[in-house]
Amino acid sequence: MAKKKHSTAPATVKVKTAVVKEPGSRKVARKKRPSAKAVVAKMELIPMKANAATLIPTSKRDSLLAWLSLYMEIEGRAGSDNTIAAKKIDLTKFLSYFQQTTHSDLPDGWTRSVTQGFLKQLEKIEAPSTINRRLATLKHAAKWVHRQRPFLAGTPTVGITELVQDDPEWKGLTELEVTRLRSAAEQLVHLQRRKNQQPLRTYALFVVLLYSGLRISELLRLQLEQYKGKHLVNVRRKGRVVTRQKFLPKDAREALDEYIANERGRESGALFCTRTGQPMARENAHYFLDAIASQANANLPDEKKISFSAHDLRHTYLRKLANKYGVQYAKEESGQVSDKYIWRYVQPSQAEREEKLEELF
Repeated sequence: MAKKKHSTAPATVKVKTAVVKEPGSRKVARKKRPSAKAVVAKMELIPMKANAATLIPTSKRDSLLAWLSLYMEIEGRAGSDNTIAAKKIDLTKFLSYFQQTTHSDLPDGWTRSVTQGFLKQLEKIEAPSTINRRLATLKHAAKWVHRQRPFLAGTPTVGITELVQDDPEWKGLTELEVTRLRSAAEQLVHLQRRKNQQPLRTYALFVVLLYSGLRISELLRLQLEQYKGKHLVNVRRKGRVVTRQKFLPKDAREALDEYIANERGRESGALFCTRTGQPMARENAHYFLDAIASQANANLPDEKKISFSAHDLRHTYLRKLANKYGVQYAKEESGQVSDKYIWRYVQPSQAEREEKLEELF
């Protein structure tokens, strides 16, 4: 009988691995992550149900001061820094009159009669053009507040018209005055030798204003990189208007190039700046223009002395342009958005009108 052969291969033993739970541990079920598509699907833009009224605390919704403050924050900031400052002054003056008259801050106290009383008070101390500007500010503010929080007696400026005013006087310079001022600016280049005086900057400031018709605020906002070749580019004008290219004639470019090469340097920053690289302030610009006038007036009799501002240079430029090429050219170069104001710049002076009428026949 054959013997059974015993296998020498080791026996396979199945061992169960025990799972030992640490004390205090617990099994946490894993959550299935949502797909990116599902996340995008859940994102939904829901408009907020809010208006200007919700921005004012309930306790201040019957405060005219609070409403006009909100108006300045939301609607009144359109325009240049000077426009914003003017609006603030207009509303501050009105609020002072309103509180003295009504002894209250309640918006419903602002009626048409109060607006008229305010304007009559202004007539005793201010020019019609200034009063009309203040009225324009009040009209815009009153309409805005009325849409948010209606006045009891309706919009308090409705039906109030501007004051009739005389034709504004032209404020430009004669050819002789321009010649005297340019000569004075050229003299200062050689007379002012101290490093802190920078006469080339003063000369360039005068000539660029004269040859561009820019407002002083528009010029002082310019950065060096906006001066490219023969042009000033992307010039921010009044009323959110931007001039893509503003041509500079040769005399203005030469004055600007000399100032940059010999005094300013090529560092980035404001085109017209202080020695430390800070943007030039309006007060400084006016001071430099006054220095030119003083030099021009040194040997002139009192009746011929020149007093001028940057705005007078703008009037001079636009008037000369209109006379030579037409009002449309002046309007395009002015940066104005309305035909209403261009005539203030291009109309002849009283003396010129009288001279032309004398020679009419």
